[in-house]
Amino acid sequence: MAKPKIFIADSHEVVRLGISFIIQCSHEFEVVGQTGSCHEVLRKAEELQPDVIIMEARMTDGNSIECCRKIKESVPKIKVIMLVTGNDDEAIFSCISAGVDGLLLKQFNSEELIRSIHMVLEGKALLDPSITNKVLDRVKNGQPKPQPKDVALLNPQERRILGLIAEGKTNKEIAQILTLSNNTIKNYVSGILSKLNFSNRAEAAAYAVRNNLMAYSKAVNDRRGN
Repeated sequence: MAKPKIFIADSHEVVRLGISFIIQCSHEFEVVGQTGSCHEVLRKAEELQPDVIIMEARMTDGNSIECCRKIKESVPKIKVIMLVTGNDDEAIFSCISAGVDGLLLKQFNSEELIRSIHMVLEGKALLDPSITNKVLDRVKNGQPKPQPKDVALLNPQERRILGLIAEGKTNKEIAQILTLSNNTIKNYVSGILSKLNFSNRAEAAAYAVRNNLMAYSKAVNDRRGN
């Protein structure tokens, strides 16, 4: 079975080499290329068709976030993990808006990196815990707060599914829990994102945490189990 392909983009060679070394030592993935130039990333993405791109959010020679948007438009199946610093709020929120599949603080260790790759390949929303808190704080203190009617737009099944998304469940796992087809869950998720005007699962997961929908989902599960 072919190993998932990884491409690395970072302005600093030592970072690229370090990430490549960690990935190669895992023996689970294949590093198909790397670059220090933001301008090369889209071309390499289209040429090499990697499964995951691990990319610095602040590459020195270009706009990494705009590059991510173009990748998502050109080759949407590619998963993108952005490497950010904890104090770079602008990059963090811009990355979420651009549709990244995961945000990882640059202070990661080898286990966190490998786990992050697995998570995005499984379709799970990846937000470093400290970034999740930052997202929630921004919404609570600096951004317009969603009105109660936002949650009211969702029916009980949609609320339950959104709670499961916040737990990091993939569509396949949600389908198994609810005994529904993968396509049905996919349609539910698309409907949820559309109703709440979110562009990706990471935004939806943060929203679900803030609105305590994980507790809602758990309560429904407990009732059904009794």
